[in-house]
Amino acid sequence: MSDPHLLEEFKLSNGIPVLLQNYDGPVAACYWWNQVGSADEIGPQAGYAHFLEHMLFKDASAKETGKSSQGRLAQAIESLGGDINAYTSFDQTVYHVTCAEHHWEKVFGQFSAMAKPQSFLKSDFTREREVILEELRKNDDSPGRQLFEKLFELTYRTHPYGNPVIGYVKTLKSASVTTLERFYREHYCSAKMGLILVGPLTESRKKNLLTQAEKFYGKKIYPVAKPKKLVRRPEKPLRAKPEIKLLPFDVKTPTLALAFRVPNLKHPDVPAIDLLAGILGNGEVSRFYQKLFYGTSIATDAQAGVYIPGDDGMLYFQAETDTLEKLPELAEQLFAEANRIKTDWPTAEEIQRVVVNVESERFYSTQTADGIASRIGHLKFTVGDIEFDRKYLDDLKSVTPEQVGRAAAVYLDPRRMSVVLMVPKDQKHYDLKPLAKLIDRHFQIYTPPKVLIPAGKKMKAGEGNRSQFKLPVEMWQSKSGAKIAYLERKSSPVMSIYLSAFGGVRSETIPGLSHLMAQTWTKGTTEMDSRQISTFIEGNAASLEGFSGRNSVGLQLTGLARDWKKLSSLFTHVLSDAQFPGSEWSHSKRVTEDQLKTVEDHSSQLCSKLFLETLYENHPYGRFTIGDLDSLARSKVEDARQTYRNWIQPHGLTLSISGPVARSDFQAWLNELEGSFGHLNDANKKYAFPKLESEAELKAPRWVEKSLGREQIHIIVGGLGVQHKSEERFALRILQNILGGQSGRLFIELREKKSLAYTVAPMNFEGLERGYVGTYIACGPSKRQEAILGIREVLEILAKKGPSEKELLRAKEFYLGQRAMELQSDSSLASHFGLQLLYGFTAEDEAQVFSRVQSVTAQQVRDVCEKYFLLPHQVTSVVG
Repeated sequence: MSDPHLLEEFKLSNGIPVLLQNYDGPVAACYWWNQVGSADEIGPQAGYAHFLEHMLFKDASAKETGKSSQGRLAQAIESLGGDINAYTSFDQTVYHVTCAEHHWEKVFGQFSAMAKPQSFLKSDFTREREVILEELRKNDDSPGRQLFEKLFELTYRTHPYGNPVIGYVKTLKSASVTTLERFYREHYCSAKMGLILVGPLTESRKKNLLTQAEKFYGKKIYPVAKPKKLVRRPEKPLRAKPEIKLLPFDVKTPTLALAFRVPNLKHPDVPAIDLLAGILGNGEVSRFYQKLFYGTSIATDAQAGVYIPGDDGMLYFQAETDTLEKLPELAEQLFAEANRIKTDWPTAEEIQRVVVNVESERFYSTQTADGIASRIGHLKFTVGDIEFDRKYLDDLKSVTPEQVGRAAAVYLDPRRMSVVLMVPKDQKHYDLKPLAKLIDRHFQIYTPPKVLIPAGKKMKAGEGNRSQFKLPVEMWQSKSGAKIAYLERKSSPVMSIYLSAFGGVRSETIPGLSHLMAQTWTKGTTEMDSRQISTFIEGNAASLEGFSGRNSVGLQLTGLARDWKKLSSLFTHVLSDAQFPGSEWSHSKRVTEDQLKTVEDHSSQLCSKLFLETLYENHPYGRFTIGDLDSLARSKVEDARQTYRNWIQPHGLTLSISGPVARSDFQAWLNELEGSFGHLNDANKKYAFPKLESEAELKAPRWVEKSLGREQIHIIVGGLGVQHKSEERFALRILQNILGGQSGRLFIELREKKSLAYTVAPMNFEGLERGYVGTYIACGPSKRQEAILGIREVLEILAKKGPSEKELLRAKEFYLGQRAMELQSDSSLASHFGLQLLYGFTAEDEAQVFSRVQSVTAQQVRDVCEKYFLLPHQVTSVVG
């Protein structure tokens, strides 16, 4: 989709770099990169960088007019079909927008308005602080986030990476407009900024974009200025002993997390450390997964990774088990397996698997304009070397098995180590001494050489015509009766195959059965076992997985186009010869059991589960997609095999492909695939899928609540929606976009004006029978009633008065823009067209989407708002 060697760099009058990258696609992306993050904060400033990210979305004119922000920036962007967002990390704050390419220059102009230096209105400041405090409360309820915040805190005792990016309640409450503006003036300066613009470029468009960049970011806006010099306190890599902390939390099962301090990205040891992490804990054929999950079944999950931001980073391991009693054995096995690699060096095959996956990530990142822009920004402004990827890959390929073993000896040192053990909150007195003894026994102090890389090997650091989003997809029926969707994208380095069939929650005889079937589908054939399949897939940097939903099941394979022949051959084999081995079935059940036991650990997930169970009393859409503990106990592997035989019949399959696979090559493979269908059911024997009626209208309001005593409560208010082919579906989708987005009514009224929540959004699911609609909000317990009434008020006003003409236009453009952005990668294209074809939509239907969206009227929006959000009795689900 793009060639990094075509990347062009220009300088504005104040020295701000502008990087332009051509991208052959219907989407464009703009990134405004600021090299300031939470690691640049001092003491009471904790959380300021993230606070600024929020404040810069406020109307730039708010201070001058004295009127609080009305979300005009997001409204302007979304009115052009764009999607604007931002993120703050340790080392940078990045603002970005993605849009359909024909609106690129207009969107860039609107987006750049936020760059104008501004002062902050106190009312905006106060309201946004409350929103951030809600976000912090949400984080406080997240087990995963709390686990890693504690791990970072232990790993970085002196370096600012040990502080959470969002800050602390104390520092946020003590912040003022004056102190925040001072931080803003000190850090948002020309020397710390950069722009990345990615999209279809012509010479005239380049000129227009650069003219706009100078207007909004040049020296008239940001004079040449030197940044404030900051000295970050370095973290000592070695301490006297490992630090171990207990983290009691509202969870059902324990998790063990370890971190080892490692150097920065440009250190010559990093490639070996990267390989060490990948070999130990990346993928199903990794050593951790094979030993702890498949070998002894002691872990429900085990993984490893490397996190290296701008400064020194960490190598981390994480493992979970289902009971506290198993924790000592889990630690014993994890530690032993980590240390084994010091002497049992990796094979060439293990190293190659990781190298291929790292290399392929570069290709996958070029599937979207957003991905390209993000990667360019990281290389230019964080790493400081636009050629780093190429050189790093060369270094990675040169690492030997011995160097990986030596890296383990050097960096798996107890003096570099931090450990966090998360346990159920009633175990706050859990004894850590046995864990400390295990660490002393397994991890030995080692004095490393200066570098691990061989001597001499060093590492250096104007608007176009209005267009519609069109894709030349072909659809037909094959000789076996299967429905086919084919999209050739010659410029893509990736290909994706998506096979789907009716099934899923709606059709299963035992709740959760289709989920288990999908999880086990790729785990063995008569010729290949699970490890052989995983080794093949991971060795080619591909993915192959089964999936199940409410209405369908299937297989999806995504890989590099250069591997088309061997990957498509494997797909044929797995599709036609799935064996569902009993041992793999047991593994899948064990993982699912752990998921079921920990549902209450995740408030939002539990809220959604209770909402659907309460809304659907008869229809299976009300079931939890992974079943329940009772149905799990009843599920047998033969049930899955029989379901596979019933559902996966040639005449009922839909096959979709996207990528640079020539029509002739695809047709030849399709002929081979259909030749293998003899292994499937008799094509003349049609399985009778259940004929279901839609759920009956509610006769009274329903309320379901689960109190967990947490920092936030999660609320869903909603009811029955529409079917896939309902004539009202486009009006409902436009309604969703009027309510949603950063300029949507829910965001403006409940977050911007009232600071009720960090997250508030509409929801919509269209089913074969009636789906559901609703509104989700997460807020503090004291705001519960106000939030529920606020949602109702927003909906009542919209149903009574309808959207304005401007609002309706914004929602239509936003919907079409989002759609274009979602359909950039080959995997998303293959799945989209595959499911469209399965549900009976044609290429002609696809071509009519634009006109159907544009024809939605304000009255239709009013009607569906009243009909589906107000008139029917609603279900309210509250968890927290």
